[in-house]
Amino acid sequence: MLLKVGSLMFSYFFLLIVSLPALAVYGAGQNNSALTEIDSAAPSLAKTDELIVDSLSSLFQVLSLANKSISYSSLLTYEANGYITTFKLRHQIHDDIAYEQLMFLDGPQRMVMRQQGLSNCTKGPTRWGLWPTAIAESALSTYSLKAQGFERIANRKAIIFDVLPKDDLRYGYRYSVDTETGLVLKVITYYKTTIIERLQVVSLELLPPDDRVVIDNYSDYLWRVPETEPCTTEQFQVAWKVDWLPEGFVAVGNRLTAQGEQVLMFADGLVSLSVFIVNDHLDYVDKTTARHGATVVVISPIATGVGRSVAVVGEVPTATARRIAVSVKSK
Repeated sequence: MLLKVGSLMFSYFFLLIVSLPALAVYGAGQNNSALTEIDSAAPSLAKTDELIVDSLSSLFQVLSLANKSISYSSLLTYEANGYITTFKLRHQIHDDIAYEQLMFLDGPQRMVMRQQGLSNCTKGPTRWGLWPTAIAESALSTYSLKAQGFERIANRKAIIFDVLPKDDLRYGYRYSVDTETGLVLKVITYYKTTIIERLQVVSLELLPPDDRVVIDNYSDYLWRVPETEPCTTEQFQVAWKVDWLPEGFVAVGNRLTAQGEQVLMFADGLVSLSVFIVNDHLDYVDKTTARHGATVVVISPIATGVGRSVAVVGEVPTATARRIAVSVKSK
């Protein structure tokens, strides 16, 4: 069971890390007062000469466009649970394809690579590099947007946006967005009065358009993310149901793992979570909870499914994930 928990956590964290084009994470347990450290008064509307944002959907449209049109190289720090990790990310757009190369700069030499055509998933609530291509404002009804002011990050001017949850069932976020390019320079994730994690750019270099794609032969350990990521996923007839989800979460598809286990996927327009139906081949499974930064894994036996358990994996508070897990039933 420990191996299965580790596999589920690695799968989620791996997808999380490689989908962050220019972000970083703050250590747990820090006081919420850090969220007010800004250099200027909050603008009534988030408008500059380069950037206009007046709603959540327009914010994510700006972020999506930047991620699909700008090539760059950046140094990032990710901090959570008292640990900090440094990365180098190269993000290149060439011939309508995005190439990403993520190198770990501490610990064992490791690298993650992926590529995807930018013409994929151009409609609906899809996600490319974290940011949705298109999101209906109604899908984000459980959050509100507030512009907080400006700050300087990586020697660049950034405008600060708070994405505030309207309940305690999900996290809040603070995005610092480069006013020139629309790239995210910092993200803070917090819950109530506690900052959970931070991802931050410390150096950003913009690359020439259609610059030659450079692949560094750097790592002893190389992971390649599959090049084709389906826009919508319906791989089986669902035999399970989730009786409770926080308001705003809707089903966005399902898939089968390589082991044949069913995965139900849900999203609220900003956050996604997965519900794994696990074949345990055991008479009894202990309830297990593990968390890294904002991401939680909750494993619980299914009351109506002998030899099966459910694993909820997502960027939601632990109490929310546990409530989802115990609500899973067979149809």
